[in-house]
Amino acid sequence: MEAHVGSENERLKHLEFIQATIARLGHNSFLVRGWTVTATAALIAISVQVDEWRIAAVASPIGVAFWILDASYLRRERMFRALYEDAALHNPSRAPLFSMNISPYAASVGWRKVITSGSVMMIYLPVLMLDLAVACVLGT
Repeated sequence: MEAHVGSENERLKHLEFIQATIARLGHNSFLVRGWTVTATAALIAISVQVDEWRIAAVASPIGVAFWILDASYLRRERMFRALYEDAALHNPSRAPLFSMNISPYAASVGWRKVITSGSVMMIYLPVLMLDLAVACVLGT
C-alpha cells in the first residue's frame, strides 16, 4: 500500500502537529525540572532545620526519579524531532502523512545518550550532589 502524499497544506498541518507535540514535551520537561528543584530544596531545608540526615537522603531517590522522567520527555522530544525532519524532507516512507509514530526512531535515540546529555546532567547532577552532601554533613 502506497503512503498518502497529500497536498502542501496537509503536509504543513502535519508539521504543525509534530511541532505542537515537541513544544508540549519541552514544556513538560521544564515543569519536571522546576519540581525537582522545589522538592529537593524543600526536603533539604526541612532536613537542615530538624537536623535529620534521613530527610536529605530521601531527596536523592526523588531526584533520580525526576531525572528519569525528564530523560523520558527528552528522549521522546528527540524522536519527534527526527519524525519532523523526515516529514519536512517529504519522506513518506519514514513519515507518512499525519503519522505520529515515533517507534522507528527509538533505536537511534538511546536512553544512555539522553540520560547523560549535558542539558539533563547540568540540572540533576548538582542536585544529587547537594542532596548527598547535606545528608553526609548532617549524618556526622
